[in-house]
Amino acid sequence: MKASNTNHWFQLKNFSAVLALSFLLVSLSFLTSNDSYKFYDNSDDWYKLQDDNFTAPDEESLCLSSAKILHRLEHQSGGVPKESVCRLRVPKSIVYEIDGDIRVDGNSSSIFWINSGGHESLNVKPFPRNCDPNAMSSVREFSVKSLQFQNGSVPQCSSNHSYPAIIFSTAAYTGNFFHDFTDVLIPLFLTAHRYHGEVQFLITNMKPIWVEKYTIFFKSLTRYKIINIDEEPHGNTHCYKSMTIGLYAHREFAIDPFMPPLGYTFADFTHFMRKSYYLERHALRKHWESPPKRPKLLLISRRWSRKLLNANEIETMASDLGFEIIVMDEHDHPLDKYAQIVNSCDVIVGIHGSALSYMVFLPQKAVVIQIVPWGRLEGLSWCDYAFTVPKAKLKYLEYQVSLEETTLLNKYPRDHPNIQDPFSVHLQGFWVLKEAYMNEDVTLDLQKFRNTLVEALEHVKKQEKTSLGGRIS
Repeated sequence: MKASNTNHWFQLKNFSAVLALSFLLVSLSFLTSNDSYKFYDNSDDWYKLQDDNFTAPDEESLCLSSAKILHRLEHQSGGVPKESVCRLRVPKSIVYEIDGDIRVDGNSSSIFWINSGGHESLNVKPFPRNCDPNAMSSVREFSVKSLQFQNGSVPQCSSNHSYPAIIFSTAAYTGNFFHDFTDVLIPLFLTAHRYHGEVQFLITNMKPIWVEKYTIFFKSLTRYKIINIDEEPHGNTHCYKSMTIGLYAHREFAIDPFMPPLGYTFADFTHFMRKSYYLERHALRKHWESPPKRPKLLLISRRWSRKLLNANEIETMASDLGFEIIVMDEHDHPLDKYAQIVNSCDVIVGIHGSALSYMVFLPQKAVVIQIVPWGRLEGLSWCDYAFTVPKAKLKYLEYQVSLEETTLLNKYPRDHPNIQDPFSVHLQGFWVLKEAYMNEDVTLDLQKFRNTLVEALEHVKKQEKTSLGGRIS
């Protein structure tokens, strides 16, 4: 690697470390905050709830502490909780927690908070990509209105619910498998799991086919009917004692145990996924058959871009090394079938892309091999998968594609800026970057890639010798 490139990568890694430390310091501020509820009798405080530039100390003075939020259920058994509204900022989202007399009119996109305070309102888009204007432009906006009990505008309840509610959107990039997880499924797990099924989901921008795809996931988090809040009849008002508006989202495809709600890990999420889909393998275990079964390697095939042009040769080489090969296109099967196939495998191999998200169904100690396209995409690949895979108690391996292994030289001459200075392309934004480097096909150097497969095979064999395995309890 050239010295200049090494310095760029070193700077990127340092930046990531500083970013992670910043997240940790913000998270610790929640741990040290006052546990008391704060009620907003000052209109200036209400307006601060809408200020996206709010600093951590200001939020600490207005919000419930993380510890109090984790134990909100304790306060619901004694009737309507004390009136409170709280805004919490985590890296990807702004979440509002409201307790009291809450009434939702989906037809008018209104959430009414009935209390003894003033007459204020704020607007909320319940989707966890607040720093992405393109994504947020497609999210339906709700008005949260604070009204006094005697106000004549207070709507009457047509449906009273004794359990809490979470309102969120399935807009923007949902439909892309990676974004399904990073924007909705992981955040929803973080937000809803604490209720042990005693919570209702109100979905805006609802895509019925998308929700049906994840039926098993949703049923594992709620015992109640999912409400398409956009399609509610005129005058139908749902009333709750507690509501979360938006979803907790820490960073792309990741969970930080130091951020609200505290204590969750990515290994908790993958365990939840295996349990929800009734998968047998919790971790790699010894094969007792004689002769022993060959370790399974799942090779993810892509149809439209970033194709492996010598996939057949890769299959042959992996088989010769001792793997049983399964080739799977990301659109071949229903999700529950995919989950079973992935869980049966010991190694998953794929070029950087959404299909690598299937790693959430792997047994612990399995191997994820990410093939990183050329174009200085190590940082992007690190953020999306390399950071998270070990947190799921999986082994992460990476194969970095060289320029000669791509079709880029069929598109650009060697003196083209896209070849000579990839970082200048990065500075132009993701969509330019994607067009330049993420649509190219790859022909892997078999000898170089063989070394990666050998390392994966040795890891699997080592784990099978030491693992007791077993089913998920």
